[in-house]
Parts: sequence; C-alpha cells; structure tokens
Amino acid sequence: MNPNCIKSKIAAAGTSQAAIANYLGVKPGSVAKVVRGHMRSERIEAELSKIVGQTIFPGPRRKPGRPKSVWNGQIEQVAA
Repeated sequence: MNPNCIKSKIAAAGTSQAAIANYLGVKPGSVAKVVRGHMRSERIEAELSKIVGQTIFPGPRRKPGRPKSVWNGQIEQVAA
C-alpha cells in the first residue's frame, strides 16, 4: 500500500500518526517509519490495518535478528 494512501486513510478515520503512537506507547517516528515502509512492527501494522481496513504490507515478514555469521570461531595462525 502506498504511504500517501495510508496517511489519507488515517486522516479520514479522524486520527493521526501521533495519536496512534501515543495509544500504542511508541514514538511517533516508529509509526512514521512503518507507514513509509522503512521498518516492520507487528503491533503497529496490526493497529494500522484496523484503522485502514486492509493489510498494510501484503508480503511475508523476514525472520527477525541478524544474519548468521560466516566466521567459524577459529583464529588462523599466520606463519612469520
């Protein structure tokens, strides 16, 4: 969904991103990042979906956390 469309539907519902953030106990910037698609949050997306009336991001969520490292924990000794 387009961020401008989400913003207009939030305004049409008679609320604001700041009010949603206050209700959820998060910072307004977090709600703005989710609306723009720069961040994913299950709680914020669920609340926005209730207000907008449809899912915000139709795709599956990525697994949380950092990608696995390729380092195996061994330190190679360099011959002098």
